[in-house]
Amino acid sequence: MDRDKYTDLDIHVDKNEETETYDAWLGPDRIGTLVYQLTAGRVAMISVAVERDYQHQGVAAELIASALEDVAGSGGKVTIGCPAVRSFIDEHPEYAAVVDGNHPGVRSRR
Repeated sequence: MDRDKYTDLDIHVDKNEETETYDAWLGPDRIGTLVYQLTAGRVAMISVAVERDYQHQGVAAELIASALEDVAGSGGKVTIGCPAVRSFIDEHPEYAAVVDGNHPGVRSRR
């Protein structure tokens, strides 16, 4: 998916399969983490956390978008366990197709 970055910070997001996380890095510092779990052939997105000094700067959105694009790129599906991920998808419906229709997890309030 072509998109603009969600933050002006020069971060990069790495996937760590050993810890089942996507991590946002600003230089040598990890400033955010999205925790996931592989379950029954899909990716359950469990939680997102951003260091206090970097909250409300688009880091969580960048983490979520990067994770969703990674899952979509591998042909996988997501089960949403985190309200922040649900809110992000509600605000960016172009990612809705990545959600597992049989096991969507947290549902939209809309």
